[in-house]
Amino acid sequence: MKKSLLALAVLGAFAGVASAQSSVTIYGLLDLAVTKGNGGTAPADSNPGGNGLSRAYIMKQSASSRLGFRGTEDMGGGLSAQFQIEHRFTPDDGAAANPFWAGRSYVQITSAAVGSIYMGREYTPAFWPAVKTDPFGWDGVGQVATAQYARFRSASSAVRTANTGGFKSRSFGGVTVQAAVALGEGNTVGRDIGFNVEYAGGPIYAGFGYEKINDGPAIQADNQMINFGGAYDLGFVRPAIYFAQAKTGVNGVDKNKSAMFALTAPIGAGKLKFAYNRLDPQGTSNNETHIGVGYDYALSKRTNLYVDYGQGKSQVAGLTVNRAAAVGMKHTF
Repeated sequence: MKKSLLALAVLGAFAGVASAQSSVTIYGLLDLAVTKGNGGTAPADSNPGGNGLSRAYIMKQSASSRLGFRGTEDMGGGLSAQFQIEHRFTPDDGAAANPFWAGRSYVQITSAAVGSIYMGREYTPAFWPAVKTDPFGWDGVGQVATAQYARFRSASSAVRTANTGGFKSRSFGGVTVQAAVALGEGNTVGRDIGFNVEYAGGPIYAGFGYEKINDGPAIQADNQMINFGGAYDLGFVRPAIYFAQAKTGVNGVDKNKSAMFALTAPIGAGKLKFAYNRLDPQGTSNNETHIGVGYDYALSKRTNLYVDYGQGKSQVAGLTVNRAAAVGMKHTF
């Protein structure tokens, strides 16, 4: 009897070790806001989070609502494997995104000494210097978002690429390097290649990215973008700067520039957000400017209320300022 109890105890111990070597996490986010725009006719990328030409009250999400699964397995010897799949949906009407796993969808193997090799649907390397300096994180009516891409490709779809293989190094003194190639299956978009170099240490963030379309149709052939973002957290305020230059149009003949100044500042139980961006299409004087202002108030670690405002303006004659405001709630789990 004692031997049986001892055997059971040993088996239980081994089972505990095995379960500790692998794990799966279920996570998600739900976000909804009531928004109102003025229907201004300035281009959509001057106020990418706005309501376009609509003057109606619209209920919509600021951050993309999602349900996700991610897991890891420790294979020993400093090697591990990971996966992540993420479904996106709109909670105001319950509609599922198309494709269903419209967020991240990848599998990877990681060496603790070197870094990770991944395959699937994932954010492009050039996306990270942009999103990490936008104080709205590419969410809501105040976001700078697509304007940061200086009209490179269709930024809303280019932030993630399917059929992608990539590598991201581990941190070496705060420095990481990432490179990726999207195969461009079917040649409808072209082969997307890119890389970034990022530094994150203490209060400092700096990132440089590059992305180019190869072997695509003429409208996108040789389109490319370089971008840089930097921020310094002073504690009472975190200022950030960002710059991008893109070659777009047929054979990449047009040159566009985008520049941003932004900041976030803790105030009470919340955070103030501000961003000013100028987009100069094709190097002409017909520039676009965007201003975003917002405040997030934390009710708890998982739930916050927010009030955001964004406006876009163009110098093109006859176009009116586009404005939008939102009051909403976000919950993560």
